[in-house]
Amino acid sequence: MTAQPPGNGTKGAAAAATTASQLPLPPNRFELELEFVQSLASPAYLHYLATSGIMYQSSFLDFLRYLRYWKRPEYAKYLLYPHCLYFLDLLVPPSSDPEESDAEGDDESGGEEKKRRKEHSNNAADSGEAFRREMAQLPFRNFVHEQQFYSWQFRSARLYGRGAGTKEGGGQTEDQAGC
Repeated sequence: MTAQPPGNGTKGAAAAATTASQLPLPPNRFELELEFVQSLASPAYLHYLATSGIMYQSSFLDFLRYLRYWKRPEYAKYLLYPHCLYFLDLLVPPSSDPEESDAEGDDESGGEEKKRRKEHSNNAADSGEAFRREMAQLPFRNFVHEQQFYSWQFRSARLYGRGAGTKEGGGQTEDQAGC
């Protein structure tokens, strides 16, 4: 059985729910949102969104903020491409959400640390705009894609080793394998 996305009571969904309150939610909403979140793992798709202007629409940015619920463990376990969450944070950083910043300031415990973090986020003022702007550039898209490949290559080598026959009596030496 699949999990259900958070209801209309979530912070980010409030804006979308007011405009589309008369439309019923599709029964396959979970699968649709899962597919969309994972599509954010593709630098080519992010480049398309940036060049088409969709990435700069406030309703789209609100939708991306709403999709942050995928970072919670009960939803993240369904992701096949977890680095899509990293791209989601680059597109709309958690520090750029005014509701989240206000909620942090309400708690008195650890107030000094929260004040310092809030100051840093205000100084940096990174709303993800720089990443969105750079994704529209083809060389940057290619760079991101290349770095993503290196990340997967490193992960694969760490998880599965260098190959079956390279270490013990199995055939190829490092020179023959092209390493």
